[in-house]
Amino acid sequence: MSSKLNQGIAICTYNRGNQIAEVVDSVLRTKPTDARVIVCDDGSTDETYEKIRTFKEVTFITGQNLGVGANKNRALYCFRNYDFICLLEDDLIPVEPGWFEMYQEFCLYTNIHHFCRVQDKQVQETVEDFYNWCTEKIKLTPIYGPSPRGDLTFISNMVIRKVGAIHPAFVGAGHAHGQWSDRVAASGMINHPNKWIDIAEAAVKFKQLGDTKGGRWNQDKEETKIQIKKNSVLRKTLGTDPLYIETFLP
Repeated sequence: MSSKLNQGIAICTYNRGNQIAEVVDSVLRTKPTDARVIVCDDGSTDETYEKIRTFKEVTFITGQNLGVGANKNRALYCFRNYDFICLLEDDLIPVEPGWFEMYQEFCLYTNIHHFCRVQDKQVQETVEDFYNWCTEKIKLTPIYGPSPRGDLTFISNMVIRKVGAIHPAFVGAGHAHGQWSDRVAASGMINHPNKWIDIAEAAVKFKQLGDTKGGRWNQDKEETKIQIKKNSVLRKTLGTDPLYIETFLP
């Protein structure tokens, strides 16, 4: 891969100071040499900053608590001019190097500009020629899911240029990244009937810490459930219009 390509990794977090250092340390150990790492904090009230400040090579960005979507928009704004961007949530740890390079290579060879984790509910391949081409040409195996998970989202800069930010109407937890991914798919930047694509060889390079323990779930589980339900309705209301949304922060 060319060293001239700008690579950015954003760890999006909220009140997971007990595990954020492990996530950051793992990202630093497995990332491409020149990739920039930032931690986007959604106004944590715990020891998150104290844990992050020990990592001198990491940029720490924080602000008012606005929700998952707004926090990821902080990352998209910071990396708006980068070629390849990975958004990681604070419950997913890369344990082996090479994962970023796999997504980047897949994007460059296939012209697919959005990838996400799908391990929990895989669906069957429907385009056999594409599957065979990937496994033979670039030695990477595409896998698919019925919906876009948010703990890892890998995109090229074209996503920001054509679709822009996550919709600022979403508040709290749930569905903000999903509606954004819907817009990416509607814009033609995934170009596969199964849409939600991951890479088998990259998928095994991560360890899941558990997405419903700590963080927003510690604040108020019932309120978080209410937010998710409201955002589900909002996602359907907004639809998949890929119109560019310029507002990165509400």
